[in-house]
Parts: sequence; C-alpha cells; structure tokens
Amino acid sequence: MISGLFVRAQDLESLYARLRDSPSEAIVSALESSDVYTRELALAQIARENRSPELTRVAAEAVATMSQPEVKAQLIAVLAERGDTSVLPFVRKALTDQDLAVRVAAAETCGVLKDVKAADALFEMLAGEQGEVASEALRRIPGQAIDVRLLKILRDSESTCRVVAADLLAARRYKGLFHALLDKRLFESGDVALAKAVAGAIRIYAPDDSFPLILAFTLSLPESSAELLVGTLSATLGAAADKPACVRRIAQALATCEAARAPILTALLAASQDNESLRLLSLRLESDDLEVRKDAVRNLGKWNNEIALTPLVLFAKRERDAGAQTLAWRAVIDIVNRPDKVVDYYQPVSAIQQAVWHASRREEKLAALYALSHYHPKSWEVEWLLTKIETELPEMAADAQSVKASLVPPFSGLLGR
Repeated sequence: MISGLFVRAQDLESLYARLRDSPSEAIVSALESSDVYTRELALAQIARENRSPELTRVAAEAVATMSQPEVKAQLIAVLAERGDTSVLPFVRKALTDQDLAVRVAAAETCGVLKDVKAADALFEMLAGEQGEVASEALRRIPGQAIDVRLLKILRDSESTCRVVAADLLAARRYKGLFHALLDKRLFESGDVALAKAVAGAIRIYAPDDSFPLILAFTLSLPESSAELLVGTLSATLGAAADKPACVRRIAQALATCEAARAPILTALLAASQDNESLRLLSLRLESDDLEVRKDAVRNLGKWNNEIALTPLVLFAKRERDAGAQTLAWRAVIDIVNRPDKVVDYYQPVSAIQQAVWHASRREEKLAALYALSHYHPKSWEVEWLLTKIETELPEMAADAQSVKASLVPPFSGLLGR
C-alpha cells in the first residue's frame, strides 16, 4: 500500500472503509499498528467517527494496556473529544503514569470532562513539572471543595503554590475572593510574585463601590506593596457612583498621611481629573517643601485638558528652584501637546506664549513654539503669536518661520499686517 513517502488516495479510502466497518476491538487494536496512517485513522474513529458506547468502553479499557506511551497519550486525548464521562475511571489512573506525556494528557482530559474525583491527584501535580496543565484542569472542574482547598493553599505561608492558588481562584471566579484577598499577610510575605498576583486578582474582583475599602487597605500596606494597588484604586475611583465623596476621602488621607504615602494619593487626584482635585493639587504648589511642589507639578501635567494650565504657568513664573521651574514648563508643554480635549483654545495658545517668553531654557521655548501648530486654524491667535515672536524675539525668528511653513492651511499673514 505504501511506496516511499506517497500513499494513494484510494488506499487511504480503502483503509478508512475497513476501519469504519470493523468491530470496536479491531479499531482499538489498530492503534498498535506500525503504520502511522492506520493509527491516525483509528484515532479519528475513536475521536469522532464512531460514537458507539461499545467503542467508548473498549477504548477506555485499552488505556491501561496500551504499550506505547505516545499512543496512550493520543488515545487519552481523543477520549476527551468523545465527551463521555464513563471513561474517567480509566483516565484518572493514568494521572500517575510513569510517562510525562501520558500524565499531561490524562490531566487535560480530566479537566475537559470536569472530573471532580481527579482533584486530589491534580492538586498533587500543581507543584511539579506538569503544574500548568494541572492548574488548567482544576480551573475547569466545578465545586466549592476545590475553592476551599485553594483558599487554604493561599493562606499557607509554607506553600509553594500560593501564586497558582491566587490565579486559579480568580480564573474560577470565586465569589468570596475579593474580601479574602484584602489580607496584609499576602503582601507582607516577601513573595513579590504573590503580591502581584493578589493585586491583579483584587483589580478583577473590586466592586464599583469598593474605593474607600481599597484605599484604607492600601494605606495600611508597606509602600512597595501599596504601589501595586494604584491601578485598582484609579479604576474603582473612575467607576465610583459618588466620585466627589471619594475625592474627599483622598483629601482627608492626604492631610494626615506620612510624606512617603502622598504620591499615591496625589496620583489618584490626577486620575480623577475633576475640579476639586485640581484645586487640591494647586494648593500643594504653594508648599514650603520642594518635593511636594514637584509632585504636584508632575500630577497637574497629567491633565487631559486646558484647565491645569493656569496654575502651572503661574507656578513656573514665580518658582525660584530651577529644576521645579523646568518641570512646570515641561508639564505645560505636555498638556498643550494633547489638544484633543481642549475646549478653550485661547488658554493653550496663551500658555505657549508664556513659555516662549519666560522659560529659562531654549529647549522648552522651542517645544512650546512647535506646539502652536496643533491650534491652527482653530485659534486666530496662532498667526498673531507667530508674527509677534518673529518680530520681538530675533533669536527665535527662524524657528517661528519654520512653524509658519508647516501650517495647514498655510499661514495667511493677514493678522500680522
């Protein structure tokens, strides 16, 4: 039938017909054939072609006697495709097979067929080389007992599978997980991977009204761990029904917390993007502490619209520390380079003018100047300001001319006459 690497189509069709009409024992016996085509066609019969209960029984019983590990693994895999749970007692025994591929196939099939009785063996596999496939199988198998066992592993400081347990509980959508994860010990264990896994699961399960609870929990954690929950706090703040109340909580915490905790809170104010947060951050620009002022500048620079420009420009013009002043002008430039949400075009153009005239470094002056093109032709002041720069600031005349040349529609020159 076989000549070299080629097999005639009619030979395959003949072989397929013979296997299709063969008794179950003959189909399973064909799995031991030295001919790869015979084995593949026999596997196809077991997987989907022949749905008889008799073939299910014979194939399942053959798992224990199959001599070739790779064929045994294939047989177990195709038994999963039949979807018949009667094969599980035979597959479950293969979880302790000497061959890794067989154990992996058995674990996958127990997961696909949701074999609750395989849970003990799968838990034992979690810490081994087939831990990933065991984890996936446990994810598929329903039952509160598995959740309880995973929670026990998560809380066991001696367990090496705590990260797996956290990920599995999240993947299984365990309903009580959110409150179970608000446990300081999970963040204070020294296991960075565990802390990250728990933080990720908290973010998945955080209810929309949980901002106050998560904020209080975050502020009770070590600083390095608290940072892991900033994204969750931002997300729950954005989803909060009473956002003003949440901002008030941030303000209260900011007034009493240690200085090292403040950046988390000011980052949340920036994430809220509301007027009260703008006011609170603007007040921090008046602090005697240089680091507080710089932190406020960085967060005001995250604003998506023009309302943060006024406090930033005023600060940049009065600030005496060169580093903080430069930081403020860079924040102004960052905002004017995000024109999509600008409503009042006069404000960014005015801020650009202030930067060009008052920034101490040429780098910020040029960056502000080239941002003007974002506002043409939306603001008539663009052409006026370019002409003013060219006339009054000779050292920047060539750059103003370059911006003019790039304008679309072209610079008209009418406002400068």
